[in-house]
Amino acid sequence: MDERTVRSQTVKTNVASAICFVTFVGFGLVAAASGRFSAGFDRRRLINFFLFVALFISFTSGLWQHDMWPFSSWKMMTGLTPPATRALPTLDIMGVDASGNEYDIDYRAWKPLSPEELDSWLRHNFYELDPAARDRAASYLLQRSDAAREQALSSAGLAFTNQWLGPLTAPTHLLHPAIWSHAENVPRTPFVGLRIYEESWDLEARRFPAAMITRVLAYEYPRR
Repeated sequence: MDERTVRSQTVKTNVASAICFVTFVGFGLVAAASGRFSAGFDRRRLINFFLFVALFISFTSGLWQHDMWPFSSWKMMTGLTPPATRALPTLDIMGVDASGNEYDIDYRAWKPLSPEELDSWLRHNFYELDPAARDRAASYLLQRSDAAREQALSSAGLAFTNQWLGPLTAPTHLLHPAIWSHAENVPRTPFVGLRIYEESWDLEARRFPAAMITRVLAYEYPRR
């Protein structure tokens, strides 16, 4: 697909998104203001029609597989889960200290990105970068993870995504644990490198303690 075709499709998507958004807001305002000018029955009918419009646009975005802000197809979670993760291995980012020891990294180190958003970017963009750009991205992730480690060791601790609610912040939808909430769980030695592993297992076998997990080193920074 050439650049002109991509640009044309982008313009069409943006125009369609703008029309849908204006329609959504317009019917929402009409439904909200209808109580002042219409009888109760008419207002209910307008509200029902507004809900129908919202659902129709949302389903259209999902079926079309294009984001139509504020309606999203949420491509990150599109598709069927294979019976074994060998077809779609799970990515695991580990911090590495000067002695070569590996440590899990608290998901809050990547905020405002969620782990799923970072995972999606790594899968679809990271490995397509040239080696120099890939190393710059890895260096940035390394700096973020070590800065989060230092903050977790400080008296303030590693902040939650919502600074007002703190530990009461709603968890991510996959329930990632805040592993650095207690100082004893935080690595004491600085991170000097990152390793990205691809972990695979059979979903049925994973129910049992003795399930085998295949772990492949997909990327290491700094490169050796």
